[in-house]
Amino acid sequence: MPKTTFFKLTEQKQDSLIAAAMQEFAKATFEEVKIASIIKSAGIPRSSFYDYFEDKEDVYLYLLSMIKEQKQLYMAPLLDKESSPFFDSLREFIKAGALFAAHYPLYEKIAKSFYANTQLMQTLLGEDRPNMISLYEELLLEGIASGELAPDLDAPYMAECIYQLTTGLTAGYDKETDQDISEMIAEKSEKLISLLEKGIAYS
Repeated sequence: MPKTTFFKLTEQKQDSLIAAAMQEFAKATFEEVKIASIIKSAGIPRSSFYDYFEDKEDVYLYLLSMIKEQKQLYMAPLLDKESSPFFDSLREFIKAGALFAAHYPLYEKIAKSFYANTQLMQTLLGEDRPNMISLYEELLLEGIASGELAPDLDAPYMAECIYQLTTGLTAGYDKETDQDISEMIAEKSEKLISLLEKGIAYS
């Protein structure tokens, strides 16, 4: 996490440094990103970087915490709703997750790269699981408990699968096209829901 000196910077300078780090981690893996590229993009001396962060891992963890916080805020309205039938709830979560990815493409690139690196994720998070995977698992367990899903369904594994499938819902979206992103996501998510209904619904 940032040192106290980082929070003494003006909001503009904080945003500038974080934006530079976001850009670098969005276009390369954690291992490939160099502190030199971050400070060059931010326009600050190397010594200043170490005044604000311990190392590359420190700023990376801060970015991940920002992404997690932003996504939690984005998903909060769904989390506060009363329980719905499993597939109705899943449909809402998938659409919300895909819209988040479309509205925050840099966040999504960083998170996707991080979650794809099992070793790095284990090193930085330990046994903690990505937030969305945990949410999908909770939904699945509720679906099993309600009798909507097969009782022998492997919820942790299926949650991982759903997460991986949903990360591709915004693939191919081009902001220059006339197609409305909400309509595109709705169309793709319905196809995914239909596939899941055939595969995991209890009958």
